[in-house]
Amino acid sequence: MNPDAASGKSILYVEDDVVVLTAFRARLQEAGFDVESSVDGIEAMRILAVRMFDLIILDLALPRFSGTDILKAIRDNPRLKTIPVVVFSSNLEVVHPSLLGLADKLLLKGDCTFQNLLQSIEDLLANGRHGGGN
Repeated sequence: MNPDAASGKSILYVEDDVVVLTAFRARLQEAGFDVESSVDGIEAMRILAVRMFDLIILDLALPRFSGTDILKAIRDNPRLKTIPVVVFSSNLEVVHPSLLGLADKLLLKGDCTFQNLLQSIEDLLANGRHGGGN
């Protein structure tokens, strides 16, 4: 990753698996990102109410408020809707087809290396939100 691409860029990482969150957050911070994290959906929404981010990494299976609900809320909020969202989940089969256009990137944890995640982040930060879902 280009270190300049990460410089000053902020990421909200929403993940309830503390082992995954800790490992990936540390690697993202080492790459130069300012990473704030949340382990549940309600906390994530509270953070988004007071802070803007350059990108959001979002698990779907979250306690208290699902990642699907967070994604819908982000896209319905004029202040947040342009933030790129990477859905990074263990089970993408739970993604309803209507949500595919809401995420900018869908990555399956079991098949995704840190380098894949980093490349997706770099691409989205360089090109902005595209609403793709690929």
